[in-house]
Amino acid sequence: MHAAFDHLVHFLHRAPEEATSAFRQAGFHTMPGGRHTHWGTWNSVCYFGLSYMEFLAVQDAEIAVQCDNPLIVQLVQENALGEGMGQIAIRTSEIEQWADRFRVLGLEVIGPLPGSRMREDGTRIAWRMLFAKDPDSRLRLPFFIQWEQSDEERLHDLQSRGIIAEHSNGAERLLEVGYAVRHLEETVQLWERWFGWKAGASYADGQIAADCQTFTLSGGNVTLCQPKGMGLTKQALETKGERPFFARMAGMKDNMALYLYGGSYFTINEAGHHKAKKA
Repeated sequence: MHAAFDHLVHFLHRAPEEATSAFRQAGFHTMPGGRHTHWGTWNSVCYFGLSYMEFLAVQDAEIAVQCDNPLIVQLVQENALGEGMGQIAIRTSEIEQWADRFRVLGLEVIGPLPGSRMREDGTRIAWRMLFAKDPDSRLRLPFFIQWEQSDEERLHDLQSRGIIAEHSNGAERLLEVGYAVRHLEETVQLWERWFGWKAGASYADGQIAADCQTFTLSGGNVTLCQPKGMGLTKQALETKGERPFFARMAGMKDNMALYLYGGSYFTINEAGHHKAKKA
């Protein structure tokens, strides 16, 4: 079934404009997103083609605490963990089929649920979201999203509005988002069961001090990472638990590491990416 990486959700405890400013200073083209008035949240966005980072924050706490959307529930309930990456979304054009798959596997399914956002210019965009929970696992599954527009329509619209544009730091595309996990082999097996994907061979990533396995997806890979000694992965796991904790973007300029609001962002050239991996 159709699946592509859609976006990484970075939870903030501040106005999204602050993330917009900080990422622009680092050379990323970042724009205000808009407001989810029925959820009590707002965001800003940073695109690499149709893959993007979303910086999400509560704007109206009274509305947000009453929201039953699982993503907003997570944002509110994890407030004490501080800022940081919280979720990823997988884009699909077959959201109903994914719901059927999860039910057959015995997972608890929520949705598809309607979603929408009012942009700063007053235009509205809409989508549907699907959440699933494995009653036999402690792990949180990524959620699925199906946009109202086709990929081609969205790409043209976002480019024409200047929301998708070049990054001055040379970053060109999202390579991967990394998940900190306690037990790599067990988690890989669960993901393969849930999604029907096949992970690549295990390798050591020296930059984040972890043993890793990668699921290859259009728009950006998802890499599961088990700590290997002291380092970024162990720190992320101990402070935030099993969740996304870094993103890598490919670029033509010098490598860069940006540690901001509890998340880690790396820009690297392709050669640098291969050097970070040691079989």
